[in-house]
Amino acid sequence: MHNESPLQTCRAEPGSAVEEQPGRARPYGGETQGIEQQRRRARRTAVVVGAIAVLFYATFILSGVIGR
Repeated sequence: MHNESPLQTCRAEPGSAVEEQPGRARPYGGETQGIEQQRRRARRTAVVVGAIAVLFYATFILSGVIGR
């Protein structure tokens, strides 16, 4: 048996974590406009997810009531 690991070890470059990643969202206009737009999108997403959760919950309750 070998005591060597089959995986190679790698090192991170000193500045590699500081670089901005390509997938990150950037504000469009000014800093405040970008934040406001991001908040609107987050609020809309939360409302949509909440509505779907309420529909699942209502369907679950109604299926129990109708199933009797």
